[in-house]
Amino acid sequence: MTLLALLHSPAASGGDTTTRRIAEHLSASGHPVRLLPHADAVAEAAKDADVLAMVGTHALLSGSTFLETGRPYVLVLGGTDLNEYALEPVFHQVMTQAVERAAGLVAFNDDFVRRSRELWPQVADKVRYIPQGVRTTPSDYSLRRALGVGADAKLLLLPAGLRPVKDPLFAIDAVKQLHEDDDRVRLVIAGVSYDEDYEAMVRRRCGGSPAVRYVGALAREDLHAAMREATAVLNTSTSECSPNSLLEAMDVGCPVVVRDIPGNTCLVEHDATGLVFADRDGLREQVRRLLDDDVLARRLRRHGQEHVRRVHGMPAERAAYAAVVRDLLDDLPPVVDVPARDRIVRANGVDLCVQTFGDPADPAILLVAGSGASMLAWDAGFCELLAGESRYVIRYDHRDTGRSVSYPPGEPPYELRDLAADAVGVLDALGVERAHVVGISLGGMIAQVAALAEPARIASLTLVATSPGEGPDLPPPSLRVLTALADVEPPDWTDRDSVVEHLVAAARPLSGPSRDFDEHAHRRVAARVFVRAGGRLESAGNHAYLDHGAPWRPRLGRITAPTLVVHGADDPIHPVAHAHALAAAIPGAAVRILGRAGHELSEVDWPDLVPAIVRHTTGSEGRLPRATTPL
Repeated sequence: MTLLALLHSPAASGGDTTTRRIAEHLSASGHPVRLLPHADAVAEAAKDADVLAMVGTHALLSGSTFLETGRPYVLVLGGTDLNEYALEPVFHQVMTQAVERAAGLVAFNDDFVRRSRELWPQVADKVRYIPQGVRTTPSDYSLRRALGVGADAKLLLLPAGLRPVKDPLFAIDAVKQLHEDDDRVRLVIAGVSYDEDYEAMVRRRCGGSPAVRYVGALAREDLHAAMREATAVLNTSTSECSPNSLLEAMDVGCPVVVRDIPGNTCLVEHDATGLVFADRDGLREQVRRLLDDDVLARRLRRHGQEHVRRVHGMPAERAAYAAVVRDLLDDLPPVVDVPARDRIVRANGVDLCVQTFGDPADPAILLVAGSGASMLAWDAGFCELLAGESRYVIRYDHRDTGRSVSYPPGEPPYELRDLAADAVGVLDALGVERAHVVGISLGGMIAQVAALAEPARIASLTLVATSPGEGPDLPPPSLRVLTALADVEPPDWTDRDSVVEHLVAAARPLSGPSRDFDEHAHRRVAARVFVRAGGRLESAGNHAYLDHGAPWRPRLGRITAPTLVVHGADDPIHPVAHAHALAAAIPGAAVRILGRAGHELSEVDWPDLVPAIVRHTTGSEGRLPRATTPL
């Protein structure tokens, strides 16, 4: 099984670096990528039987090539797509065809997500936001040594190809004036030359001035070293996508000074992670501030580096692209042989559909979904993040969901304890002796019952948005939310659009009230839920008729598995008192509260929740009796 990617940008350019980084991510995730240098090579290679799909940057440059192959593909929308090509009617027509045929679309920032959806509303649900990842590997290169300048020189580095959109002439004129006031200030332009005539213009503007040097393209490692030595890294572009060079500069601890355009300000917050200017006078003002205020410079270095390492980490980017491709491959026709696809196993005497991520030799994590929810309740990106932390991740469809066994609506011939036995049965089917179990909502109750019935099989419990069961001391669900759910119209279960609208409307009231509800993401998942159910989706409602059996809360004190209780501060189904009651009943359980979260597992919580689960499943989380701390 192979993926193809087109290298259409000059070596060492931003587009080339991004394509190679994505290909590296996918190959490391078990999806080998062949990098091809031109469109003809892609068209020929796509004929190979082992090629399943393609991935590329730019809706025009890659999309126009991929359209001709008939293979499914994912497109990463670039700055040139939206800032330049989309303005040309002929190009826009080709791009429209490309995005309509694409299995998935990726944008690097919120502004590009919004603009993509405005340009092509018919594919709005396909567009995913994946922040660029950054990894820096500085060499022992010294820019100061290469220029013959000392430690007192104030080097302003502009890492940019020589193109009008990068506006190096603006930077040259501004820094020349700064140099007149302080001859320590120098501008260094490092990047690919795209056009001989424009390069000649840049060199003429530089003249023989000691204030400016163009050093050509630097090797990536040398550029990182140059950033580490620079006083600041500049971006003077008139339009951008999400310039990776700024992230690299922040990662090595170099302050950034950027033009006020959406592609820059989506990465840089003025006076917090960098400095932003609107015009030439503003650039000079911000540079002078940086030179005159060591405290400001140190704060920008620290905050910029912290921001990049939290939001733009390579593991998160790897997991996100692996998830996009995983979804694409899972949606291929069943006759296509796809490695690691979901499969039917015999568990507890019934047919259940399971899917795994990661190495079976690693510690296993079994994910148990909530009421009426299939394995898709656990986003592939979440699973990939855990697998990237050396975990063998298992998700599966409950009875009456997804591709597992189903029964007539309203007639479930099983109880809650049977679903708990199913969870253990999945482990049996996969040859897993013992697993860490993560359950959400009803899945958390299933996990509790399984831990009581089969304590030797449960290495640890992570109980998310769940309850120890009903009790007079526990608050009921929010009346507002129950009313909202009651008002959701039942769908035509045979009609895709009707079902999607129903599932999205039912999910909205469960979200934290102070959070943005990602309707497009919910619609994308709901559409896949409909297809996977194969016309049996109405049976998922059988979970509402489950007999929960005898209360298990009085027996929770017998649980010996290390337990982490995770709960949304604004959960409207199981108010937060349920979390505290659960932790109080299980010896040594720890509680972690997700601020502003509702009855959900939102992507915004992954950066906190995934490390907590990893710590918990390595035994170093600590078992803090009745502890309550935010993640």
